Amino acid sequence: MATGRMEQNGPMRSVTEYIRSPHQQAAATIEKNNQTKQQQAAKNHFRKTEAQAVADMFKQRVEKAIKEECEDWEVILYEGDLVRKALLKIRMSEADFVHLHLSRPVRGEAWVCRYAAWKGAEDELEQAEEEYEALPERSYCGDKMDFSGCTTIEGCKFM
Repeated sequence: MATGRMEQNGPMRSVTEYIRSPHQQAAATIEKNNQTKQQQAAKNHFRKTEAQAVADMFKQRVEKAIKEECEDWEVILYEGDLVRKALLKIRMSEADFVHLHLSRPVRGEAWVCRYAAWKGAEDELEQAEEEYEALPERSYCGDKMDFSGCTTIEGCKFM
């Protein structure tokens, strides 16, 4: 018995928006303009929350790199799709900001993070990766342990 619908064997594909022609671009603009202010505000709120969640993943590493604890950690400005690329401007204190340049080749892979610390409110986000320093990789539990007394089994603190 044949049906009009084919069965799906994998996960359902999400709706994506590819804009290739001027007609598609005009249709996307009209659709965006037809959204209510509440819809646009909700989209902006969830997008900013998503950007904040991405930024929160790097807070401890940035603090370690700049050797200072941040009083604030709030995303002020964000660009990119937040899936494969993100540019974030984060308030660290009343007058200091840090810029993060995040990228990953494939969704699901680890982020490659670069940062530019001690920026001001007027400093704009740079698109060029060369304008940022590489953020050191996260440390592991063993990095914090002192194994200097473990020269023999008898002298080992952990055995």
